[in-house]
Amino acid sequence: MIEIRECAWGDFEPVLELLRQLWPGRELDREALADVFRHNLGLASQHYLCAVSGGEVVGFCSLSVRKSLWGQGFLGYLDEMVVDEKRRGEGIGGRLLERALELAKEDGCRRVELDSAFHREDAHRFYESHGFEGVCQLFGREI
Repeated sequence: MIEIRECAWGDFEPVLELLRQLWPGRELDREALADVFRHNLGLASQHYLCAVSGGEVVGFCSLSVRKSLWGQGFLGYLDEMVVDEKRRGEGIGGRLLERALELAKEDGCRRVELDSAFHREDAHRFYESHGFEGVCQLFGREI
C-alpha cells in the first residue's frame, strides 16, 4: 500500500537519492539541498510530498504556491516530481500528482504548471494523460 504524506526532515536522505535519479548528470550539493529542504519545510507556500511504501520513500513531489499575474491569483508550480526507477508504472506518480493538485486547490490555485526537459518523453506522456498541455518553452541561464 502507498501512503502519500507531507515530508519531514527525516525524509531528506531518501529524497536526495530520488533527486539523484531525477537529475543523473547533475552534480548535487548535498549541503545546499539540505538547507533548501529544511527551509521550505516550514513554508505555507511550499508542499513537499512523499510517497511511502513499507516505510520506504519511493516518490517525491514538490509544489510551490504563489500569487501570479499570469495566474490571475494563486498559481501552483510542480518544481520536482520523481518516483523511484524500480517502482515506476505502479501508479505512484499519479497518486502524488493527485494529492498535489488537491493541495493546490485547497490553497486557492486556479492552475498548476510545471516544466519538463525535452528528453523526458515518458514524463510528457504522463502529464498529458493527467490533463496537462505543453504550452510554452522554458528559458534559463546561470548568473
